[in-house]
Amino acid sequence: MGVERWFTDFDHAAEESKKSRKPILLQFHRDRCSGCRKLYAVTYPDPDVNRELFQWFIPIRLDILKDRKIRVQYSAVWTPSFYFLDYRGKMCFNLPGYLLPEDFRIVMRLGLAAVHIPRGKYREAIAILDDGLQKFPDNPRAASMMFFRGMAHYLKTWDNKQFRAEMTELREKYPHSAEARMWPWMDE
Repeated sequence: MGVERWFTDFDHAAEESKKSRKPILLQFHRDRCSGCRKLYAVTYPDPDVNRELFQWFIPIRLDILKDRKIRVQYSAVWTPSFYFLDYRGKMCFNLPGYLLPEDFRIVMRLGLAAVHIPRGKYREAIAILDDGLQKFPDNPRAASMMFFRGMAHYLKTWDNKQFRAEMTELREKYPHSAEARMWPWMDE
C-alpha cells in the first residue's frame, strides 16, 4: 500500500481513479470553514474513517472558491460538501455539511453503494450496506442504508415480494424516517 494522501488536483485524482477503478470522494472546503476545521480535527483522524476512506476511494480535496471549474461542474455551493464520483467522474451521490466519524462512515457506505448500484454491482452494494446496518443500527441514517440495500436486492432479483418485505421491515424498525413514508402501499 502506498502513501495515503488526499489529492488536490482533479485531473491527477481522475487518472488514479481510472487506473485503480476506485471511485472518487471529492470534498470541497474553504478557508475559515468551521465544519471543515472540525472534519480535519475530529472526523478524518478517526482510524476507522481513515482506513475505510483510503481503502474504498480516491480522495480529493478542492477549495470551493479557487477550483471554480470543478465547483460549477458539480454545482457545489457549500462547505464542507462531499461528492461521490465513479471512475469516469460521474456524480452518483452528494451531501453537504459536517459529519461526525460515525455519520461519515455511513455516508461513505451510501456513496459507495450509489456508485455500485448503477453499474450492476448489487452484491457489493448489499455487502457494504449490510456491514453498515450491523455496525450502526441506531444511527438516524440507518433507514437510508436499509432503503438502498432493499433497492439493490430488488434490482438484483426483481422479487417484488422480497422488496415489500424489506420495506415493511424498514417501516417497522424506523417508523419516523423519511424512507418509511415513501411507499405507495404504506396504508394497505
